[in-house]
Amino acid sequence: MSRVTNYDAVADGYNVRYRNYDYSQIKEGLADFLGTDPLSAILEVGCGTGYWLKWLAGRATTVAGVDLSVSMIAQARESGAALARARAESLPWRDASFDRVLCINALHHFADRDAFFSEARRVLKPGGAAMAIGLDPHALRDTWWIYDYFPETIAIDRARYPAVRTIRADMVSAGFASSESYEVQTFDHQMPATRAIERGLVAPSFSSQLAVLSTEEFEAGVARMRAAIVEAEKSGGELMLASELHLYAVIGRLTS
Repeated sequence: MSRVTNYDAVADGYNVRYRNYDYSQIKEGLADFLGTDPLSAILEVGCGTGYWLKWLAGRATTVAGVDLSVSMIAQARESGAALARARAESLPWRDASFDRVLCINALHHFADRDAFFSEARRVLKPGGAAMAIGLDPHALRDTWWIYDYFPETIAIDRARYPAVRTIRADMVSAGFASSESYEVQTFDHQMPATRAIERGLVAPSFSSQLAVLSTEEFEAGVARMRAAIVEAEKSGGELMLASELHLYAVIGRLTS
């Protein structure tokens, strides 16, 4: 059975990720994707708390966001974007409404990926483009403390995240004229485990990987981490939590 993240339950702590990680490479990739020509409308699907909507402000006449979570939408109102609560598979906009559609770290939550890409194509104007950014656990390149101490998350991620090559094929099947992909961001990060706990990173609200775990699975992982902290301190050291994650951008383009 697939695991579903309850974002209403974790919305309050969601933005801790943006205070602890550098997303500058994704911002550069987005800037290149948006281009320098004036845009009339941009849509982010799975906009969450509105972090990326705030960054998009002023980059088009209209910036819009859609999310299914009531609590996420409530926080996203601070962005000033036009917001709608809806499913990615049924976007509440007319045909040919947007120049660009974005989906940042959200595609793996959608119930029907094919339906979403069909909707993205429908709401895009001729010559428009869609971009999806996310992990590819099938590439077997990532190391992450979450996978180390919460081992159930590895199989869960491989089940819910599509491979980059699959996303490209899905876009073409949905009617995009072409698709391309590249690595858009590498997170290479280390932090003392005790500091990560203090900052709220070891919490279900930090990532969907932790949010989808049962209470028992999450508590078992925390216990593993605390035991490793004690062992490191006994040896006069400090347990470090390491991350080397690779995020990929997949772009589908429509003909003019």
